[in-house]
Amino acid sequence: MSNKINFGSLIIDIEKSEDIARYSFKGDVDDAFRQQDVPRVKASSIIMDLEGLTNFNSCGVREWVFLIKDLEKLGRITFTKCSIPMVDQFNMVPESIGSGTVESFYAPYVCEDHGDAEVLLDAKADSKAIAAQSAPERNCTKCNQTLIFDAMPDSYFLFLSPVTAKVSKAS
Repeated sequence: MSNKINFGSLIIDIEKSEDIARYSFKGDVDDAFRQQDVPRVKASSIIMDLEGLTNFNSCGVREWVFLIKDLEKLGRITFTKCSIPMVDQFNMVPESIGSGTVESFYAPYVCEDHGDAEVLLDAKADSKAIAAQSAPERNCTKCNQTLIFDAMPDSYFLFLSPVTAKVSKAS
């Protein structure tokens, strides 16, 4: 099964195979997003691919929380490749994760020679550095020099803190 939902500023691709439903988001979660128009797919595993999310507004966040509350009744939600705007929402509105777990997410880094870099982090593999409230070390893919984390670790990784931790247990 494959389905594409278009809200203008947001496109959601939904694919179901075996007992996995994958929702892939691209664009802005804003006033045009109507969560009631998003098909609910029952599956033991619901993957939310959030790499393409670029922005949220307050109406969009409210609709997002309603969608997550509905989906978590249909299967185990795993968030993967969460964009930086999605991480910001997780930190500001913890209900946007619901009972789901975070598998991977992007974090802001800077290379002194090449500028901004968004680096994909693995919540489980990088958990020791994050628990110590420090950013995992990464190197620039262009020059191999150590990147500088471009946020405050204690606030950026808040959504993964021991109190609110929803890190994927899958290997």
